[in-house]
Amino acid sequence: MPGELRPPYLIGRAPAGGDGRVSVTADVAAGAIEVAVHGRWSPSLRLQAWTAVSKCFVEHPPAVLVDLHGLEDPLAASAPAWWTMGMTGVRMAPPVTVVVCLPPAARLAGRLNQLGARRYLPVYATMPRARDAVAARLPLTERVQARLAPEREAAGRACALVADACVAWRLTPLRAAAELIVTELVHNAVRHAGTGIVVTLSRRGAGVHLAVNDDDPRLPVPDPALREPGDGVHGLAAVHAAATAWGAMPTSTGKVVWAVVRAGRS
Repeated sequence: MPGELRPPYLIGRAPAGGDGRVSVTADVAAGAIEVAVHGRWSPSLRLQAWTAVSKCFVEHPPAVLVDLHGLEDPLAASAPAWWTMGMTGVRMAPPVTVVVCLPPAARLAGRLNQLGARRYLPVYATMPRARDAVAARLPLTERVQARLAPEREAAGRACALVADACVAWRLTPLRAAAELIVTELVHNAVRHAGTGIVVTLSRRGAGVHLAVNDDDPRLPVPDPALREPGDGVHGLAAVHAAATAWGAMPTSTGKVVWAVVRAGRS
């Protein structure tokens, strides 16, 4: 089968080290991922932060918001790490904006400015300001969203949304895989969560990003025996086979399961 099969990434709270912790949540409304860093800066916390942001990059979101209000870094030793993350996002195709939130008077903010990071790493004083700025940058024509009731017809409505979006974005070669994935994710949400569902489709360059959000905080557990497409393959096995990358993460009200489909993966 053409294309590279990447493993699913279940992104949640990073393992706590001796000096701090990193948590990751999805902001469905803004279409971004939020990373919060807490504790004293150290090599172990740097590893946690880089691992979390790297997994966020796999999803290829429009933006990653890094909240550093809980970071203890009086000497601004972490500045090169955030600068590198910002540059990594800028160099992706399409780019991923990395935004840092921390007090303007913090020594770290001044150090980032000295590094010339402002162009590649926007800094905001608060998370609400950062969310508003990110949301304002998203092209309305490249992101569509629908709220669905947890009923049998939900998957069909989600498929119609995918079909219309793929045609409008001239990505019809991805339509079949995207429809299969959204069908399975919505079916799972109806069956296992039974709450209201939000389906979000975003164009990311020559690919499609699909996200299905519900109010059940339980993350899906992939079967170790996930297989390639074939007769009788359904659920997460079908998503695993059809997606370029996929995963799940918590939100403020539940969870979001996402998948990326790019050319070369059918």
